[in-house]
Amino acid sequence: MIARGMFHLARSAAGEEISVYHLQAGIAACHCAAKDYASTDWGQILSLYDRLVELDHSPVVALNRAIVIASLHGPKAGLEAIAAIRDLSALSTYYLLHAVLGEFESRLNHAQAAAGHFRKSLQLAEIKSEQIFLSKRLQACGENAPLV
Repeated sequence: MIARGMFHLARSAAGEEISVYHLQAGIAACHCAAKDYASTDWGQILSLYDRLVELDHSPVVALNRAIVIASLHGPKAGLEAIAAIRDLSALSTYYLLHAVLGEFESRLNHAQAAAGHFRKSLQLAEIKSEQIFLSKRLQACGENAPLV
C-alpha cells in the first residue's frame, strides 16, 4: 500500500504546480518510508516544511517544522524555532504547543521549566489518553501529577 501511495504521489506531483497537499503528502511519505525514527530523512522533511510554511502560514505548521528542526539540531534549536513562530500567541491554548515545549525543556534537563509546560498542556488536553501521557511526562519531571 505504501508503494502504491508513493506511485500516486509521484504522479500527482508531475507538472509545475505544487500545492500544500503535495507537500503534506511528501512529509507523510518520508515518515512512511522510514524503517524507524533513526532512519527518518529529517533533512528532506525539513526541506518540505520550509516550502510548506511559505504556502501555509499556520502557526501549527510552524510548530511541526520546529519539531523537525529539533530532530535535526537538538532541543535548543527547536525552542528557538518556536520562539520565532509568527502568531505564536494563537497557539497559547493549543495543548500540543505546551507539550512540545515541555519535551524540549526536558531534553535540556530543565525539569522545572518542563514541568510547567507539561502542567499547562495537561490542563488544556481533553482526551483521556493524552491526559494520561502528559501526567506521566509531568511525573518524570519529579512533579506530582493529578490522577486523570
